[in-house]
Amino acid sequence: MSVVAPEPNPETVAALLDTTWRLTDCEAARTDALDRKAATIATFASLLSALTATVGLGFVNTLETWWAFALFASGIAALTGSLFCAVRMLWPREYITLGTSYIERFTVWGEILKPPAQVRGDTMRTLVAGIARERDVNDRKTTWLRVSLVLLVAGLTLISLEGVILGIERVRW
Repeated sequence: MSVVAPEPNPETVAALLDTTWRLTDCEAARTDALDRKAATIATFASLLSALTATVGLGFVNTLETWWAFALFASGIAALTGSLFCAVRMLWPREYITLGTSYIERFTVWGEILKPPAQVRGDTMRTLVAGIARERDVNDRKTTWLRVSLVLLVAGLTLISLEGVILGIERVRW
């Protein structure tokens, strides 16, 4: 009985490697989009926090009640939480890529003499691991982004409520 190892189809391996590179590009674009959104939210939340602190102190001084302070503190807490979540998303992470040691092997005869399908397969294996890890990180970033947006909306709502109450207090029919 003879056992013959299956030979990879070079065209299939090339097509799979091409698809893998495209997936790598797509996941990198997703990472960039999430990071841009997080940076925008972080900037907006930090500016709102500074403005709210200034205006909110006037709100608390005008009403001088425990619920006015609670409303003010809740708004600041929501905006600060939104900022924290956005910054958490932007924290640098390591991604799996084609490492330097792997690339340096390209000039070694042992690599040069390998069949092209095997070289493509090795490259594809490393890229797939990188895609899987980056996708997992991006899924967690998406969760943080959702929480950040919810906190931002809550903070904006509370600040708007402060403004309405302050306006009513000033007008007094």
